[in-house]
Amino acid sequence: MFRNLLKVSRLVLTAILSPLVFLILFFVVSMVIYKHLEKDISWVDAFFWITHPHAISEDRRDLTKIFAFIVYVGIFFFQVWFIERILVNIFSGELKTLWRKRMSEVAISKMKNHYIICGYGQVGRTVVDELIKLNLPFVLIEMNESIVKELLREGINAIQGDARRRSVLLSAGIEKAKFICTLIDNDADNLYITITAKMLNPNIKVISRAGNLRYAEAMKGAGADEVIVPEYEGGMVVGRIISRYEKLKEL
Repeated sequence: MFRNLLKVSRLVLTAILSPLVFLILFFVVSMVIYKHLEKDISWVDAFFWITHPHAISEDRRDLTKIFAFIVYVGIFFFQVWFIERILVNIFSGELKTLWRKRMSEVAISKMKNHYIICGYGQVGRTVVDELIKLNLPFVLIEMNESIVKELLREGINAIQGDARRRSVLLSAGIEKAKFICTLIDNDADNLYITITAKMLNPNIKVISRAGNLRYAEAMKGAGADEVIVPEYEGGMVVGRIISRYEKLKEL
């Protein structure tokens, strides 16, 4: 949270820095021109005329009055530009991403009995779609920052980080979660996450993905409640289809 606040402060400072430098230059140049047009005035008078052009007396040169009008219009457009620049930084780009991230963190901190999905590959994406359809609360953990930004933009609670790390799992609220699905395309990582998840929350249900039956056994031994082997189960589905087709032929 503190790191996010620092990022926001840095972005806001960057947003106002250019207009601030421009404003200082505008004031300096305007004061120099006023001094050149009216040699009997002080620098304080020149500065005052920039912010209060109506204070210029009638006996001053017409050129001074014209320049005062130009300065007045310039300040007006500067205010519009300054406000526009601040709004653009607030409602778009990095600042908006940080705001979405902060709102997601608040939502996650309030979750209970939710699902944690590790990995947004093809399997993870399908699981997320199903959870959305069922209107079930969940948090997604994904390493790819651009994917997380897109998910946050869509209103999905997502955390950018390595699900093998205790701090990342804790930030996803694993101590209050009901299920964790380890769906990363790496058996060793899924096994490690399974072990860590059970250490942090012994009551959590774990659904793991495995690339082969050997790792499926290891994940079961590590505490996984269910293990999915996509390639094996895909082969079983194909086998059942062939079997059904052959039985129909016999009829």
